[in-house]
Amino acid sequence: MDHTRRDALAGSALALSVATAGCLDFAAGDGPQGPEGTPATLTCDDDGFVRLGQPFEASVTETLVETDETTVELSTEGATETYGQSLRLVLRNTGDAPAATLGESAYSLQRETGEGWLDIRGSTSGEAVELPRTEASLDTSSAYSWDITLTESGIADAVDGVDLEVCPPLGDGTYRFVYWGLVDAPPIGAEFELVG
Repeated sequence: MDHTRRDALAGSALALSVATAGCLDFAAGDGPQGPEGTPATLTCDDDGFVRLGQPFEASVTETLVETDETTVELSTEGATETYGQSLRLVLRNTGDAPAATLGESAYSLQRETGEGWLDIRGSTSGEAVELPRTEASLDTSSAYSWDITLTESGIADAVDGVDLEVCPPLGDGTYRFVYWGLVDAPPIGAEFELVG
C-alpha cells in the first residue's frame, strides 16, 4: 500500500488534535483541583464563605449503631470513589422499632485535615447557615438513601432549599459522610477515598 506525504500529515494532525483535546479537557477543570492528601486545614479564597459547623459532639460510629429500641445500619458501595461519579449511601432501620430522626438532610460531608474533620460545604453569604431538620420516623425495614454526585456543584446542590458551596475545590484525599440525625443515638458515618 502506498502512503503519500499527505497521508502522513493527516495522521500527524489527527494525533496532535487528540493529544490537544486531552490537555484542553484537563485545563477546563476535569478532575479534582483542590489540595491533595491531608491538608493542614481547609481554606477558601472567598471572604464571605462561612463553613458549616459540626452539629454533633459524640464520636462517629462506623456503619452500625444500636439504640435502646432498634438497630440502624449505614452502607455504601465502596471505600474508593472517583471524582464526578455518584456516592451512593443507604441508611436502613434493621431493627424491630421505629427510629426517630431529624430528616434526610441531617448529614455532614467532611474531609480529614490536620485540624480534624471539617465539613467541605458552607455559605458564601457571609453568614452561617443550618441544614434543614425535620422530625421524622424511620420505620422498621425503611431507609433513607442518597445519591450525591462527587463534584463541587453536585455536593452543593444535594440539599434542597439551602444555598451551599464547596470551598476549596475537592482534592484527592480522605472524606466521610456522617449522618447525625438519629435522635438519642451517636452519629453514624462511612469514610471513603476520593481519587481523580
